[in-house]
Amino acid sequence: MLHRIVTGYPRDEVAKLEEELGYHDGFLDTAEHFYLFVIQGPKSLATELRLDKYPLNVLIVDDIKPYKERKVAILNGAHTALVPVAFQAGLDTVGEAMNDAEICAFVEKAIYEEIIPVLDLPRDELESFASAVTGRFRNPYIKHQLLSIALNGMTKFRTRILPQLLAGHVKEGKRHTSGAPYFRISGIDCVLSRCA
Repeated sequence: MLHRIVTGYPRDEVAKLEEELGYHDGFLDTAEHFYLFVIQGPKSLATELRLDKYPLNVLIVDDIKPYKERKVAILNGAHTALVPVAFQAGLDTVGEAMNDAEICAFVEKAIYEEIIPVLDLPRDELESFASAVTGRFRNPYIKHQLLSIALNGMTKFRTRILPQLLAGHVKEGKRHTSGAPYFRISGIDCVLSRCA
């Protein structure tokens, strides 16, 4: 599993970048510096792949599932939750959304009060990951378009948010602010259909 925010073709900067490169590149892409590469397999892979020779952010684990669940629930779930709210507020990027105090508070509440409590990993590890994620969302060099995240929105909602909502409902018998049946932010009620 490779974990990295990749935002796509840098439309606004392509002319400048191609001038610096000295050639046209129709496959230019923008990504954050952070990456995490998680490989499921025996620890001996580190030596076999010579990963222990380089300062790489690579983990070799017995079970990759918790890392996938953490990424999908926290990073992708937060992205999916913030899109309708930020778009309704007239914003275009994740960075703009995270620089809005109310939307940032909404995202952090969703992560820390609704997503993390239903994940089956040590809370301190999840909180550390979540803190890093919200910092990455604020990266001024990454222009992650909300409309890009919104593509296939219902499928993303079902895989990124709904499992946590249902787990929280079963675990604590409570309603959640990030999606069901509605959330309130900036004085605007955003209604989502009931899913459970």
